[in-house]
Amino acid sequence: MTEFFSNEVIAIIILAACVVLFITNWINTCVAAALGCLAFTLTGICSFNEAFSGFSSNVVILIFSMLIVGDAMAETGADWLIGNFAARISKNNERLFIFAGALVGGLMSMWMANTAVVACFLPILASVSRASPNMTMKNMTMSITFGAMYGGTCTLVGSTSQVAAQGVMYELTGIEFKMFDFMPVGAIMFAAFLVWEQLIGYRMGEKIWGDRQHEGIRYDKLTGKLDVDSFHANHPMHDNKARKRPVFAAIFVVMIIFFVFEWLPVGVTALSAAMLCFITGCADPKETIRRLDWHCVFFLGCCMGIAAGIEATDLGEMMGRLITSLLGPNPEPRLFFAIVVTTVMFTSNFLANATTTVIFCPIVIATCQSYGFNIMPFCLGVVYAANLACATPFAHAQVTMTLVAGYRFSDYVKFNLPVQILMLVIMIIFVPVFFPLM
Repeated sequence: MTEFFSNEVIAIIILAACVVLFITNWINTCVAAALGCLAFTLTGICSFNEAFSGFSSNVVILIFSMLIVGDAMAETGADWLIGNFAARISKNNERLFIFAGALVGGLMSMWMANTAVVACFLPILASVSRASPNMTMKNMTMSITFGAMYGGTCTLVGSTSQVAAQGVMYELTGIEFKMFDFMPVGAIMFAAFLVWEQLIGYRMGEKIWGDRQHEGIRYDKLTGKLDVDSFHANHPMHDNKARKRPVFAAIFVVMIIFFVFEWLPVGVTALSAAMLCFITGCADPKETIRRLDWHCVFFLGCCMGIAAGIEATDLGEMMGRLITSLLGPNPEPRLFFAIVVTTVMFTSNFLANATTTVIFCPIVIATCQSYGFNIMPFCLGVVYAANLACATPFAHAQVTMTLVAGYRFSDYVKFNLPVQILMLVIMIIFVPVFFPLM
């Protein structure tokens, strides 16, 4: 037991050190993340293979592949066509485009994997930011990605957390969620996010990254925005690359279809699309590999490794036991609910959302049974809180993927902490309205 607790303490120290290094930028973030993975290995908390398992994860393969697809989109000129069309539809109004993108992404995520939705949007957002001088990658990426996350909380199939909670709850109690049990409060939070983004979040983001709009973003050989004249000058409509545009369009459409129906894992689908771009000549392997944002890929892989190191300990269960010991024999239901969702959301900022759900659901169910509380709203709260954690790039796959826009670690904390607090308040108020706690 002493050794186990020792590992918990060491894991917290390693994580805290990494967070400090990420926020202060004392050393390169990739170096800091790699040191974190090494620390988990050297302290014996997990093996070398586990600490660096992120580089073989589905998420890293997905983002690596989508970077290749995005480069092929640029090489064929399809990016400008998509970006210019989207900019015209939104009348070059970035705020309007963000609202529409977040709304569409959220509606899509109700019925397909969040990671697939975000993967589809990333190259399109890069295209829009290149095509329009009024739109920037940093302003759009985080907001539209989180719109997809919030939409994914509205149905049973919107995220893996719902499915994970369903399995645990049915196994322990025989109770199951219905398809739209998540919709009432999920829809309120989704709508609240869209309003918050338009009234507060947009301006807040501009202040946070300010003149760093293009920092860390790789736009191939481009150093600025493309306008219509420069596009026609540099990408003739009838050159060899332009002839590949229908081929690329077919690859992209088929990829999206596979994402929607989940005929293959999203990483396999994305990698297959990337390889097809090379095979068909839509992208040149040598040039594309040279242009890829390897900093993002390496940092993403190390972040996944740090999360694996934390998961190798039992931090979630330790926090659950701490909660129940502090509450005493007769806690007030709403207070217990507030503590649960706050703890889960905090924990999910450092662990995968499905993992956090699996850790906390059994603890919450057992506690509810002992206190005589209604299990359903507490499990709903666990799922909501796990899904909507986004104040660090560790939170879960969709959040980590936004690193391609060149955000700093501190950007996630500053931009997302206020909206996380807002969502906690909404959960605490509205979940008991639709599902009594007793």
